[in-house]
Amino acid sequence: MGGAERALLSLARAVEQEGHTVKIISLKPLGSIGREMQSCGLEVSSLDLAGKWRPLETAGVLARLVQEIEAFRPDIVHAFLYRAIMLCRLAKRRIFFPLITTPHYDLSRKNCFLRLIDRALKDADDVSCAESRFTADFLEKKQKYNPDKLRLVANGVDLSQFRPDAASRQAVRKQFGWAEDEVIFVCVARLSAEKNHLSLLKAFAPVYVREKKAKLVLVGDGPEKERIQEFVRQKGLGKAVFLAGEVSDVSQFLLASDVFILLSSIESLPMSLLEACSSGLPCIVSKVGDMPRVVLHGETGFVCNAQDPVVVSALMAEMIENRPLCQQMGRAARQRMGHYYPAPEKIYLKIYKEIK
Repeated sequence: MGGAERALLSLARAVEQEGHTVKIISLKPLGSIGREMQSCGLEVSSLDLAGKWRPLETAGVLARLVQEIEAFRPDIVHAFLYRAIMLCRLAKRRIFFPLITTPHYDLSRKNCFLRLIDRALKDADDVSCAESRFTADFLEKKQKYNPDKLRLVANGVDLSQFRPDAASRQAVRKQFGWAEDEVIFVCVARLSAEKNHLSLLKAFAPVYVREKKAKLVLVGDGPEKERIQEFVRQKGLGKAVFLAGEVSDVSQFLLASDVFILLSSIESLPMSLLEACSSGLPCIVSKVGDMPRVVLHGETGFVCNAQDPVVVSALMAEMIENRPLCQQMGRAARQRMGHYYPAPEKIYLKIYKEIK
């Protein structure tokens, strides 16, 4: 349930509201976002693809994808994420349709073989969209994408959906039992190795020793959950660290928090960061992807080396001790969202009309 899935949901709703007919084809079995799409009245189907590339299964999924496209006869096919993009490029060799792609991943971290496949098939795209400047630069310079077909459509956020609300903040904090003088750090990310939750916990532990009013909330689920729970147990952080699990609506946690923190080793332009900034939170982020473009060091938060727990601890302590600076950064972060990271749905709709 990552940023790509949430971005797809917002886009599908916007396209339908414009009066168009939308169908979503999920490669994998439907998760919570897929079920939410269905509850909104969107047509959603699944090809039930397993987690790994298996030649026979992939060939079967490709055949079913071609059948789905032939039956629906779309004016536009828009593919998100690596496997969907590759399968749609292959499908286009069997039947014609205009294809738009948006990766929503850091291709530079894929192995050489997968990058070669991308380079071999990329010309099937009618328009290749990049959700971040980092991705756009990599696609053009390293993957040799045609600059005439490459568009930067940066991830963005609806300011009306994610916004500060003092009354809601107080109500949510009361619901979770968080006192007003407690400082809540929140991380919204899948519990996987590249998100560096253990590095975050190592930095947070000494902060909590010095300042008991510090709390850390981890919103998300994933394969690192047991390791995180074990670290929390060993370090005696049970009263300070709250694992919220998978959450369909993260806005309540952002409203109730004081600082957003994300120390990923791999990122493009995470939706969770944009949502946090829109909610008026100062942010502490690692120096990867477009995050240093979003977070202006010293103005809307701090950019750091995620592998240096001493530095991260110092920045967290600064947020606790200097509350006026923290609040000032949060206001500046939200203002920056309105100027530079608007919701991208209107841009995509314009592209659809151009190539239809």
